[in-house]
Amino acid sequence: MRGLSPRILYPLLVLGGLLGGYVVAAWLGGEPGPAPGHSAATAGADAAEPVVYTCSMHPQVRSTDPDAPCPICGMDLIPVPTDEADDAAGGDLPRLAVSPRAAALMQVEVQPVIRQAASVSVPVVGLLEYDETRLRTIAAWVPGRLDWLHVDFTGAEVDAGQPMARVFSPRLIAAQEELLHAIRAARELEADGIGIVLEATQRTVEAARDRLRLLGLADAQVAELERRGTVEDYVTLPAPVGGVVLERLVAVGDYVATGEPIYRLADLSRLWAQLEVYESDLRWLQVGQEARFTTQSYPGEEFSGNITFIDPTLDPRKRTAAVRVEIDNSAGRLKPGMLVRGTVAAGDPEQGEDATTAPLLVPASAPLLTGKRAVVYVQQPAADRPTYEARDVLLGPKAGDWYVVRSGLSEGELVVANGAFRIDAELQLRGRPSMMQPEGGMPPGHDHGAAPEAFQHDVGRLVTAQFALVQALADDDPAAARDAALAVDAVLHEADATVLGAPAAREHWNELAASMHRGLAGVAQAAELAPQRRSFETFSDALTSAVLAFGVAGTGPVYRAVCPMVQGRDGFWLQDEEQIANPYYGAAMLRCGWVAETLVPAEAAGENGS
Repeated sequence: MRGLSPRILYPLLVLGGLLGGYVVAAWLGGEPGPAPGHSAATAGADAAEPVVYTCSMHPQVRSTDPDAPCPICGMDLIPVPTDEADDAAGGDLPRLAVSPRAAALMQVEVQPVIRQAASVSVPVVGLLEYDETRLRTIAAWVPGRLDWLHVDFTGAEVDAGQPMARVFSPRLIAAQEELLHAIRAARELEADGIGIVLEATQRTVEAARDRLRLLGLADAQVAELERRGTVEDYVTLPAPVGGVVLERLVAVGDYVATGEPIYRLADLSRLWAQLEVYESDLRWLQVGQEARFTTQSYPGEEFSGNITFIDPTLDPRKRTAAVRVEIDNSAGRLKPGMLVRGTVAAGDPEQGEDATTAPLLVPASAPLLTGKRAVVYVQQPAADRPTYEARDVLLGPKAGDWYVVRSGLSEGELVVANGAFRIDAELQLRGRPSMMQPEGGMPPGHDHGAAPEAFQHDVGRLVTAQFALVQALADDDPAAARDAALAVDAVLHEADATVLGAPAAREHWNELAASMHRGLAGVAQAAELAPQRRSFETFSDALTSAVLAFGVAGTGPVYRAVCPMVQGRDGFWLQDEEQIANPYYGAAMLRCGWVAETLVPAEAAGENGS
């Protein structure tokens, strides 16, 4: 630098100092510069491949802006792992690896598989009825005229043996005279000492006594007749049991024939609760189990009884079976006809008694059900970051908030209890194997990014319109369902698929729209609920696929609900409330099912609907 003039040297020194300060500041700030060999061309290539972000709730959303919220629900977006990360996560296995932050934003929660006795609280509802074994009829044992009724109104309480009616009967008078005559003859023969004739006469006396008993006289009444020695013109009919008079079938002065009913009584010290239990809950019930229930007449007070009978047949319309519970009503507080609601605390009859033979249980929210198979996502313990692998499992019965697992899992493994649908949807959108697409492959529309907001509003209007159809089917109203189906079909025809940029996306929408139109037409053309509900399933499945593939905007809350009993498989539908209103069964099983996924949360509905 000896040859450089001060004019040139000073600026060079200043520039060098600035560059050195920048390098030191970058090193201290933890922001390394380009690695050795990282050329400008490489940097340019990196810049051409920006990081892509998605929504944990709606994985069909794609954006390169990390600060942009989800256009559907308003949640913060998370980075999408690269293909290299997917490959490292397990090749072609149904497996997803994400960063800890992404797992937190996706709200993935895991719980261990536990081994314990499965128990469930089976809900029951029904009415109190008379105990049929304690119903009695007071009938005329002899033909005659009712001369007097000691109890002349229904609802009267009577004790066992209490006089109920007085009957004048010529036949009874003749039978009494026959007995008295036989007794006098026997006494005369005793004085004469003729043994053979006396024995025959004694047999005649016994036969006359039996005849009076057959005519309705009690032993005490026969003994009183013999003591008195005179014929009684009337016979008094006693109450065979204590209870309440349900019916008075005759009036004073009526003539009655042998066997004709006069009163009907019921002993109310014990009642039957005739309960209805859904078909899916029957496996938990056994004779002898205790049922606890309440009535509106005594709020806050609980009554109990034991199951004594389970009907071997089902009601084909309600898909319920009758279950009988015997209840002690010694205090007389419960009345036949009262509505009762309660539960039966039951355990799986197939499970063992000790901890080693108890079944494996997973949270009911963990399995993804397709009707033919059940998949659970299991967190891999040895992975360096949250990694979830799909596992086919064989499920037993649903026990409240748990499922019994017959095979496919081991005790202590961590299963995804919340977020399994999000994991599976992300795998589908990456074209990797998943529950819905075991073979993998990119779903239609994946390569064109999220659908335009205008089209998502079209889908939103379709979702909103079909809420009326869901409600009509849940209300068992076929006429309203036909009108609603026509209205939804009109909204479907207004959807403008030309705004979808990629041909594959338009083709996918056209396929789904054709299925939806076919299902709606089936609902509109049917006059009965059964065929309407079959057609509705076709429409609902296609609509759900459209929402998952293209997104939805402009709606209130949207929940994806599932019923496990639709023709032996899971049936899905979209509704706007968290409380289940089952369109596949209506009033027969209105609350059957559960919310499987929240597509548009309530807290985001205001922004989504704006």
